[in-house]
Amino acid sequence: MDYLAKYTIPFKGLKDGKHEFHHTIDQKFFEHFREEDAYQTDVSVKVTLEKKTLVMTLTIELDGVLKIACDRCLEQFDMKVSGESSVYVKFGEENEELAEDVIVISEAVNELETAYYIYELFSLSLPLSFTHPEDEDGNSTCNEEMIQKLNSHSADNEESIDPRWNDLRKLIDNK
Repeated sequence: MDYLAKYTIPFKGLKDGKHEFHHTIDQKFFEHFREEDAYQTDVSVKVTLEKKTLVMTLTIELDGVLKIACDRCLEQFDMKVSGESSVYVKFGEENEELAEDVIVISEAVNELETAYYIYELFSLSLPLSFTHPEDEDGNSTCNEEMIQKLNSHSADNEESIDPRWNDLRKLIDNK
């Protein structure tokens, strides 16, 4: 049995109205999308399918914790992850994506695969960089030893400016 099959909703037999489905995503879920490394997570997912005659609304909410290494100090920490998105599903002659949140599926289709939409929402909920959160005073909660080592090896920003640059700036200013 395909692992992602449990994220598929067989909507043909459902009555009109709201239907909720609850899942958890873990490292095994991400192994089906990423080859290099899988996230270590404990994230609960609530998928709400509102079925109507001509259109369905798929609302996905996720909330949980991601265990990740800090980009600044390399120490593992738990980062809160949450997000919500909606996808509108219309029926048509063939499967196509009209917009990022509107898809058309063939009337011959009996089920809706939600794993990709869950993965996409999770990915979009992540920040660009993974760093420890700041404390109440606005100070970093990173590993102090590592931050001190980084600061000792960083280049000083107040290096003297090569005087040739000053002469070149004078030429530009005289234009």
